[in-house]
Amino acid sequence: MATKTPFPESGPVAYNPQETITRERSEAEAALRHIPGVRGVGEGQDAIGNPAWIVYVTHDAVAHNLPRKVAGRTVVPEVSGEIDILPA
Repeated sequence: MATKTPFPESGPVAYNPQETITRERSEAEAALRHIPGVRGVGEGQDAIGNPAWIVYVTHDAVAHNLPRKVAGRTVVPEVSGEIDILPA
């Protein structure tokens, strides 16, 4: 007996990473990734819509120690906790 799935269109999603990394992004990652507790850096917007660096950190204490700006953009901390790569 076949089971119907509620979302037949669901399934694996193609991973399409950003093809080009800008010089500014490389600089921001270099400046932020060495800080203990930083788990990732992404691009996004600040509270008023300006381009910003979203910095994923393990705890609030790490967020309070981040610089306010890097490479001309505001740094927006996001407390994500630990982030690990899933096994293949």
